Amino acid sequence: MSDIEVRGGAHGLSVQLEDLERGARVLHAVGEEMAASALTIGLIAREPGLAVAGLVAPVELASAEVAILGCVGVDGAGGVAARVLATAAATRSAVATYRWGEERADALFDTAATTVGAAIGVTVVPAAGAIAAGVLSSPATAVALQVPGAREAAIAVGLGTGRAIDEVLHDHPWLVPRAADGLDGLILGAGLGLPALGTWLAWRAGRHGQPYPPRSREEALRVILAATRWIALDESDHDVTVRPRHEGRGRPPASVTDLVAADGPTSGGSRVRMTGMPRSDGTWTWVVDVPGTQTFAPRAGDNPWDLTSNVLLSAEQQTLTTRAVARALTDAQRRTGSTGRSRVMLAGHSQGGLTAAALAADPTFRQRHGVTHVVTSGAPIATLDVPEEVSVLSLEHAEDLVPGLEGQDNPDRESWVTVRREVATDLGPDGRSTEAHHVSHYAETARLVDASDDPSLVAWRQDAADFVGDPEGEAVVIDYDIERVPRR
Repeated sequence: MSDIEVRGGAHGLSVQLEDLERGARVLHAVGEEMAASALTIGLIAREPGLAVAGLVAPVELASAEVAILGCVGVDGAGGVAARVLATAAATRSAVATYRWGEERADALFDTAATTVGAAIGVTVVPAAGAIAAGVLSSPATAVALQVPGAREAAIAVGLGTGRAIDEVLHDHPWLVPRAADGLDGLILGAGLGLPALGTWLAWRAGRHGQPYPPRSREEALRVILAATRWIALDESDHDVTVRPRHEGRGRPPASVTDLVAADGPTSGGSRVRMTGMPRSDGTWTWVVDVPGTQTFAPRAGDNPWDLTSNVLLSAEQQTLTTRAVARALTDAQRRTGSTGRSRVMLAGHSQGGLTAAALAADPTFRQRHGVTHVVTSGAPIATLDVPEEVSVLSLEHAEDLVPGLEGQDNPDRESWVTVRREVATDLGPDGRSTEAHHVSHYAETARLVDASDDPSLVAWRQDAADFVGDPEGEAVVIDYDIERVPRR
């Protein structure tokens, strides 16, 4: 069992840089005051009265002027002021240089990833397409698949290839973030390598108001969505139904482990679960548990926790799942009489965490329901615009490919704590990336978070005490079935 690595939060690097900047401002103000004091002292030497007194007591005048110069000289107020101002300037310069270097490094990585993606798109995509087309159109392939056991063998080969890729991604987890970061280059390269494809993508993107060629991962995803509109990854001709399935009493979550564990008190399984806790002041706190992906079918079906919702959320689009969670929370608050100002924590694993963060980034939902906290595990949420007033706790595994689908790291800021853990030792020599994504391993990471004395995690637990700090209380628990249905 490996240790956890904590980034961000109340004691994160960004907070330390902000502290340095604040300190530089204070030093600058002190230096200016000392410089003004030195000037005031220096002007005393030019007082007419002092010159007149010097006619009577020249020796004493000389001593006074020496003393005054000492006060404003190198070892006096003037020298101290100069050193304080220089320290403030050096501190500001160091912080600015660090941030500039970090921004330049990120830009360099982005450019490199886009370039590599374009190279792959130009060379590999046309070649792979030609090979696939040749194999699938070959009469020999059709005959071979009729041989008893051939279809099963082909499926086994496919599964074996998938497992091999899974193991490679486990051993080289950096591949997924770099590939995701270069998705815009891949789309561009594919269009250049196959001009007919590029023309078609540009036409489809233009019809749906999307720029082509894409200049970012998000724009690349929107081009893909435009290209597949009415074919796959599209729920525009559907609606969603929200039905309460069960309402009862239960215990509230007492820890981060309870928020993450598959069998914890907040887990609704395949359903959305609302856990409401009344407070002595008449207000309520709510923990919203959002389920993760349950099907990878490319076409929108009756289960909305699918690939379609994943891609739409990653492209920062509205989904029926976010609409369903909003309706379920409103219904739960109405049923319990929670009509006043509430405090809401959104939690989820994988797509559930992505949905939770997307809702927290929605200003209308956030303000209406009083969202204050988000807890995610194995979720790609780095690029979502969750505001600083919402506290985020993200659990990620180094070998898990899913958090890397954003192509960048989570923000390092006071209100966003990212906990990262290597689970290769736990998974063994044949570990796979999909295993690193499993919720049982994230539950173990959550237990480490609960036991950690890291200052950022201690501060987060204190701030989230209203949601995970009352294990003796009682909560109202309401589960909701969510179904995607054709629009009438």
